[in-house]
Amino acid sequence: MISSATRRVTLISMGAVALVLTGCSADSPNAPSGSADGEESPLKEYMGVHYPGVDHREQAIIRADDPGMSEDERNDYRRVEQLVAQCMQEEGFEYVPRSADDQRSDIAEYEEAYSLGPEEFAEEHGYGITTLMFKHDDRPEDPNEEIRQNMSAPEREAYDRALNGEMDTDTTHEAEGHPGELPPEKRGCRGQATAEVYPETADAPVTEQFAGLMSDVASLHDRIRNDPRVTEAASDWQHCMADSGHSDLEHPDEAMSSVLQRMTDLRRSAQDEDSGDMEDGGTSEDLDQQQLAELQEYEVDVATADYACRQEHYNETYREVAFEMEQEFVERHEDELERFRDAIVRP
Repeated sequence: MISSATRRVTLISMGAVALVLTGCSADSPNAPSGSADGEESPLKEYMGVHYPGVDHREQAIIRADDPGMSEDERNDYRRVEQLVAQCMQEEGFEYVPRSADDQRSDIAEYEEAYSLGPEEFAEEHGYGITTLMFKHDDRPEDPNEEIRQNMSAPEREAYDRALNGEMDTDTTHEAEGHPGELPPEKRGCRGQATAEVYPETADAPVTEQFAGLMSDVASLHDRIRNDPRVTEAASDWQHCMADSGHSDLEHPDEAMSSVLQRMTDLRRSAQDEDSGDMEDGGTSEDLDQQQLAELQEYEVDVATADYACRQEHYNETYREVAFEMEQEFVERHEDELERFRDAIVRP
């Protein structure tokens, strides 16, 4: 069984922005995971927040409700940060160790927003991408981000490489049978420190242990998404969105993705103008304020329409099909799902 410390290092290392954007990718279904009467999906019972139908709001709420770290886990976290600082110093860089409380405070500042119901959240924050990501510029700065921002672009690139290692993992490590996984010595100071404090994560990464199951779950999601009943519901959603002024969106998956793409374009524009690095860090002051305000308005508008159209045309059908297919999937994979639940989902 994987230790609670192993699970926690995966969550704690994400940071506040990652919590907001956990499910925000082009592949994120943002699909309903419960029925109107509160019934949970058959698969979510085993997979928790790893279930593809859990949207980014629910993931953030679950993680924000984390009861906290034990004293042993705090000591392990502290040790990781100290090792990172030592390693970075040896590489010629400064790194300020952060405490577990720093990470907890990052999470807490989003709790009020994520306590809202889904409709109210959409009306106030959209998907929480541009609206929450740049809303809290007055929060205490990460001293390490300040260090990065005072560097030149080449210095920053070297700093990031020393901290996080090689980022292109498409073909690395394939000879050892683990495509996409880097050995600890190539994961930078953070990867090396994590491997030393949590050695089990270096020898058997969580993602590897259940790679086959996760692949099967992804295939299941594709089958649900392409079921004729779901595609018909998606078509009804499209017409509803067009009536709301969003005729360019053809599928529910595209609503959130359209915001993410516009956010990426805005950040790239700021990067081009400053000849700097906007891939990590940065605040709203780095962006064109008028364009940011327009994007935030767009996000709220499309998210509000998306929620209404899903409720009217899509969610019920998707849920019905998903529950039906998931129940069959659970019956065929129950033993492996139970192992996943016991190792990953539950302490």
